[in-house]
Amino acid sequence: MKKHLKQVKVLLALMVAASTAMAQSAQERAQITRNYDMAQLQALENQFSVQKAARKQQAIQLANEKGWELFITNDDGSVDELMDVSPDGQPIYYSIHNVAAAKSTRADYLNIGGGLGLSLDGQNMTAYVWDGGATRVTHQEFDGPGGNNRVTINDGVTSLNSNSFHAQHVTGTIVASGYVAAAKGMAPQASALTHDWNNDLSEATTAAAGGMLLSNHSYGYRADQLPDWYFGAYIAESRDWDALMYNSPYYLMVVAAGNDGNDNLSNLSPLDGQSSYDKLSGHATAKNNVVVANGQDANINPDGSLNSVTINSSSSEGPTDDYRIKPDITGNGTSVYSTYDNADNAYNSISGTSMASPNVTGSLLLLQQHYNNVNGSFMRAATLKGLALHTADDAGIAGPDAVYGWGLMNTKAAAEAITNNGNQSLISELTLSPGQTYTIDVDSDGSSPLLASISWTDPAGTANTGTTNDNTPVLVNDLDIRVTQGANTYYPYKLTGVNSNTTGDNNVDPFERVGIASASGTYTITVTHKGSLSGGSQDFSLVVTGLTGTPPVCNADVPTGVNSSAVGSSTATISWNSVAGATYDLRYRATGTSTWTTIATGGTSYNLTGLSATTEYEVQVRSKCSGGATSAYSASHVFTTTEVQLNYCASNGNSVADEYISRVQLENLDNSSGASAGGYADHTSLVANLTKGNSSTITITPTWTGSTYSEGYSVWIDYNKDGDFADAGEQVWTQAATTASPVSGAFTVPTSAIEGTTRMRVSMKYNGIPTACESFSYGEVEDYTVSITGGDTEAPTAPSNLAASNIGETTLTLTWTASTDNVGVTGYDVFQNGSNIGTVTGTAANVSGLTPGTTYSYYVVAKDAAGNVSGQSNTINATTQQASMSCASTVTLPYSEGFESGLGWSNVAGDDFDWARRSGGTPSNNTGPSAASAGTYYVYVESSSPNYSNKTTIFESPCFDLSGETSATMSFKYHMYGAAAMGGLTLEASTDGNSWTSVWSKTGNQGNSWLSASVNLDAYAGTTVKLRFVGTTGTTWQGDMAIDEISVTSGGLTTVSVNITFDNYPEETSWEIKDGATVIASGGTYGSEPDGSTINIPVQLADGCYDFVIYDSYGDGICCSYGNGSYSLTEGATTLASGASFASSETTNFCVGNGTSSYAVQTISEGVKDSYELYPNPVVGNVVFIESAKTDMTFEITDYTGRMIKSGKVDVNKVDVSDLKDGMYLMKITSGAKSRTKKFVKK
Repeated sequence: MKKHLKQVKVLLALMVAASTAMAQSAQERAQITRNYDMAQLQALENQFSVQKAARKQQAIQLANEKGWELFITNDDGSVDELMDVSPDGQPIYYSIHNVAAAKSTRADYLNIGGGLGLSLDGQNMTAYVWDGGATRVTHQEFDGPGGNNRVTINDGVTSLNSNSFHAQHVTGTIVASGYVAAAKGMAPQASALTHDWNNDLSEATTAAAGGMLLSNHSYGYRADQLPDWYFGAYIAESRDWDALMYNSPYYLMVVAAGNDGNDNLSNLSPLDGQSSYDKLSGHATAKNNVVVANGQDANINPDGSLNSVTINSSSSEGPTDDYRIKPDITGNGTSVYSTYDNADNAYNSISGTSMASPNVTGSLLLLQQHYNNVNGSFMRAATLKGLALHTADDAGIAGPDAVYGWGLMNTKAAAEAITNNGNQSLISELTLSPGQTYTIDVDSDGSSPLLASISWTDPAGTANTGTTNDNTPVLVNDLDIRVTQGANTYYPYKLTGVNSNTTGDNNVDPFERVGIASASGTYTITVTHKGSLSGGSQDFSLVVTGLTGTPPVCNADVPTGVNSSAVGSSTATISWNSVAGATYDLRYRATGTSTWTTIATGGTSYNLTGLSATTEYEVQVRSKCSGGATSAYSASHVFTTTEVQLNYCASNGNSVADEYISRVQLENLDNSSGASAGGYADHTSLVANLTKGNSSTITITPTWTGSTYSEGYSVWIDYNKDGDFADAGEQVWTQAATTASPVSGAFTVPTSAIEGTTRMRVSMKYNGIPTACESFSYGEVEDYTVSITGGDTEAPTAPSNLAASNIGETTLTLTWTASTDNVGVTGYDVFQNGSNIGTVTGTAANVSGLTPGTTYSYYVVAKDAAGNVSGQSNTINATTQQASMSCASTVTLPYSEGFESGLGWSNVAGDDFDWARRSGGTPSNNTGPSAASAGTYYVYVESSSPNYSNKTTIFESPCFDLSGETSATMSFKYHMYGAAAMGGLTLEASTDGNSWTSVWSKTGNQGNSWLSASVNLDAYAGTTVKLRFVGTTGTTWQGDMAIDEISVTSGGLTTVSVNITFDNYPEETSWEIKDGATVIASGGTYGSEPDGSTINIPVQLADGCYDFVIYDSYGDGICCSYGNGSYSLTEGATTLASGASFASSETTNFCVGNGTSSYAVQTISEGVKDSYELYPNPVVGNVVFIESAKTDMTFEITDYTGRMIKSGKVDVNKVDVSDLKDGMYLMKITSGAKSRTKKFVKK
C-alpha cells in the first residue's frame, strides 16, 4: 500500500522566528543578507528538508527490514542515531565527537582584561549550535554580564536526552559567562541558538537567510558503520553544505574533524594505503567550512606566541580524496572544563574535537565582532576562514598537513591583522571577473615573514556516488595566487600525499597561502584563475601580513582594470586594480542619462545596490591621495543588470521508488533523466525554444520500477513571468491518470506571452492530475526553462488621412485610410488627448461623451494578431460645438417673483442642500428676517446643522428671453443677518447653462433689514440668459440668507448724483433714496466735512420711481439761519429734486429711466410723516390692498412708460386690478395735499 509522507516548511516564517532571538541588530542582519539570493535559499531549504525526510524515512524502512538499530548507546552513555543510508545501502549514523576532559586557548587575549585591550566578550553576537540533543538553557553560566537567558532553543526540541551533556558542554565552551571562572567560554557575553541534529541542513539554510554568521557542529558519521569509499569522499552531504555556504557568503560552518585518530581498522581502503590517515567523512569533507582538529594543551610564550603543541592522538586525520588540506585548523579540545546538563550548576571536563570545534567557533565569533567594530560591517565567511588559516601557528611538519591543517589557531595574531589592516597587514574583499588578473604591490617590513593568502567560497562540486579514493578535484573555480619579485616567483602550498607537501600550483584547495621567510623590499601579488568561472565571477579575499607600516607614496594615477562581476537584477560588484596609497571615487549612471551617482571608498571593489533590472550602466573610477591630488576618471566600463529573479512555489513527489519522469521532449528539448532525490529535479539549465502564436507538442515518458501505475500529468508555463503558474492559460496541458507511455499533448503559445526565458513545470502524480504547488505521495516534478520569441514582428503601416466630421456638441466621427500588414490588420486603437479610448475593426469611429466647446486631439494606430503596433497616424484637432441653453420655456420682460404662490425658481441637483420657501421668521434666533420684504413669503438658506460649514446651495431661475432687449436690469431684495462668519451670497449668469459668471455678491453680516440690489444685465441683452443665486454657508449656524421681490425689467441702470452744500452744521445733515420702505442708498451725517463745503455722491438706480429724503436733525433745514446750504438730485443736466429751506425733512418723489413722476415736493415735519403699503405684492388675485390710516384716498395707476391706465377713489382700502394685464405698474395714492407713489406687480 502507498503511504503518504508530507512535510511543509516555510522559509520566511522560520526566518522571522529565528531572527527574533538573534543578538545582532536588524540592520546588521540586513547588511549581511542584502545580496543573498533569497529565492535560491528558499529552494535549497525546501530541497534539503524534503531530501532529509526522504532519506531518514528510507533508513527507517531499511532498518525495519534488515534489523538495524535506530539508536546505538556508547560506553559513555551517548547515543548514535541512524540518519541516512549510503548509495550502496549501508546505514549512516550521526555520532558526537568526544573522548573525556577539556581546556581552551588564546581567545583570552581578546576578552575583557586581555592583552590586546580590545574587551571583546561577544557582546551583541550570536553563535548557532547544532548537536545531538537539547541544552539546559537554565544553567547559571547562561546568565551574566551579557544578559540573562542568553541560550535559546531554536528548533522546539526541549527535552534533554542522552546526548544533551555533549550539547551543553559545547554550548558552554562558546558562551559560558565565567560564573565559575575555569568554565568561561570564548565569548562569555554572546548569545547562542541551539538545535538538535535532525533537519540540521534545512534549519541552517533558514538561519543563514536570516543573517547567521557562524555555526558549530561537533558531530559526524560513525566510522565503523561506513562503507570504505565514504572516507575522504566528497559526497552529497558535503556538496549540499557547500551549496548553502556559496549562496550565503557570510555564513561559515565550523565542524569537528572527529575522534577516530586511533581507529585504523574502519577504513580498509585508506588513501595511499596509509591506515593512519583518510578518516574524515560527511560534512567534514566539504570545501567551504572549517574542519577542526584536536590539539592538547599548548605551550604558549608570555608574548602569546606558540612554543609547542601536540595533537591529541584521537583527532581524526585527513586529507580528502582529492588531497585537499583537511582538517583546516587545530583547536584546543583536551580536558576542556565547561557546563554539564544534569543541573543548573553542573560542570565537567571532556576532551575531543567536539571541544576543539567550539573553541575555534567562539574565537571566530570574537574576530567577527572585532572586524565589525573596526569597519562597520562583518567579514565574508571566506575572509574569516582565510584570516584564521593565514595566522595559524604552524605545527607538525613544516607547512600545512593532514593532521594539524594549517596549525594551531592564533586568535591574537588574527585580531592584530584586523587592527593593523592598511599598515602592517592587508585584508581586502575582492571579486575576480572572467579573464581578469588582479595585481597589487606590497612592501615587506624586512623582518617578519611575508605571508599572502587568498580564500574564496567555492560553488558546490560534483558529488561522488561510490568511487573509492576518487582523486578528481571537486574545486569548481580554480583561483591562483603568485608572489613575485624580479625573476623570483613564489607559489602556494599544496599536499603531495597524505603526509607530505610542497609549493606549486594548487588546483584543489579554495585557500592558498604563499610564505616568504626572509622577505625584503617590494613584491607583486597576482591573482588569476584557470578556465571559466562558474557563476560569472568569483568573490575572493586577500590577506597579507608582514608589511611595512610606512604608508606608500601616493601618486594619483588613473585606476586600471575596472570590471564588474556578480551582476544581478539590482546589484553589481565593481572592482579595479589598486593605486598605491590611494582612496577612490566611484561613479555610475544608467547609460544615456546625465546624472552620476558618486561613492567614496577606500577599497578596490564596491558592491552597487538599488540598481534597476535589465538596465545598462556605465561606471568610472578615479584615485585620490591624502594630499589632495586626484586623477582623471577611468574610461567607462559598461554592464547590464539581469532580470528580476523570480521565486516559484515548491512542488515534489515524496517518493520516486515506484515511478518517475524519465524523458521530456518539447521542440529542441529532449531530456532523459533518472529518479531525482526528493522527487524534484531542477533542469532549468535546459531550454526549449517556443514561438508566440505557434503550436507545440510536449511528450512525457514515465518509468515504472516495478508494477505499472496510473499517472496524471500537468504542464505549466509562466507566460507573464510573474513568478507563479496561477494566471489564466498558464496550465498549458493536462492528462488524466493513465498507464499509457509516453503521453503527449499540444498547446499554443499565446501572442500575449512575454518574450524571453521563463519557467516551465512538468509534473507527474500517481492516480491524479497534480496542481502546480503540490507535494504529493508518489511521482516527480521537473522544472525547465523555455525561451519564447515573437513570431510575426512586422508592424502594420501607419493609418493616414485621419479626419473628423459630424462634429456636434458631444459627438463626432473620425475616419481614416486603412493600414496594410503582412498578415492582416486586426484593429485600430483610437487615441484622444493621448489616451486610448477604444478599438475598432473598421476605418471609422464614432466618439461620444464629449464636452461642448472643447478642443480634442486625435490619432489612430493599427495592430495585428501578433500584437505588432503601427506608428501613429496624422494628428488632428477637433472642437465640439458650443452648448446651447437647455430651456423648456422662456419668460419675457417684465418679470417679477415674490414667491407668494410657490418657489418660481428651481433648486438644482448636485449641491449640498436646497433653498426653502418660508413665511414669518426663520427657525434660528438672531439670524434671518422676521418677515417677508413684501407680501407673506420669501425664499432663504437655512444655515443650521447639517447645512454648515462651507456648504453650497443653488437656486436657479427660468430662462429669460432678452433677445429683443438692448438693456435689462434685475432687482431684488436680500436679507443677510447673523454672525460675522455667516458665509456669502452670489448672483451668477449663464448663456449656456454650463459656464457661469458672477454678476453680484455679498459676504458676511449685512444687518437685520431687507436691502435692495440692482444688477445691470446689459451684457446679456440679445441672448437668452439664466440667473442663479449661490448661497455658501460659513462656519456658524447663524447664517440664514433670504431673497424676495425679484424683478427683471427692460432698461439699464441710471446714475444720479446727490449734491449737497452744507450750512455751518454738516453734522446735522443726512439723506436717503428709498423704494417704498426700502432704503436703496443713504449718507450722513457729515461731521467730518468742513462747514459750507460741497459733496457730490453718485448713485446707480434701476428704472423706476423713488423717494429722495433729506434730513436735518436740528429741524431747521440747511438754509438760511446758520449758513446758506442747498441740495440737488441730478441726472446728467436734469435736476430731479432740489431745495434748501425745510424743517426736519423733505421728501421728493422722482423717476429714472422709463419711470414718470409728478415731481411733487412735499415737506413733512417729523412726527406727522405719512406712509402707506401695498399688499400682496406681487398681486396674484384681483385686488390690491392699501395699508394706511387715511380713509379719504384716491389712486392713479400708470405703467412704466407713464401712460395712465386707471384712476379712482380707494374703496375701503382696496383697489380692483382685475382688468390689469400681468406686468409692473406704479400706483400714486393721494390724501389731501399729500401723495405717495409705489410700484407693484400684477401676476
